[in-house]
Amino acid sequence: MREIRCIVFEDGELIKAILAHGRRTGKTLPAGQISSFEVERKPEVIARMTITSDEGQKAIVPTAGAELAAAMIAYCIDRKVPVPANAAKSIAVLDEHVALKITMTGEQTR
Repeated sequence: MREIRCIVFEDGELIKAILAHGRRTGKTLPAGQISSFEVERKPEVIARMTITSDEGQKAIVPTAGAELAAAMIAYCIDRKVPVPANAAKSIAVLDEHVALKITMTGEQTR
């Protein structure tokens, strides 16, 4: 038997997760304001923030794969949302939003 849980992130939550992960890991972002945010859903999920400097220059900052998953997991842990350490985790798209998919099998479901 398997149990699958999905934690669906709104865009604002996903941005917060990515920014917090960047601060935690020392990944610096270009100076400026986030002017747009988009999620590419195929073939892999990629979150792209466009940051516009005070001079009007734009920089695109992509986050995908293990880095995106780590940001989402840390965001959940920070908010005390249970994320089983030994469960399989992946990123999915549900209802047009990015979700953290957690799959537990056998003994993990108890």
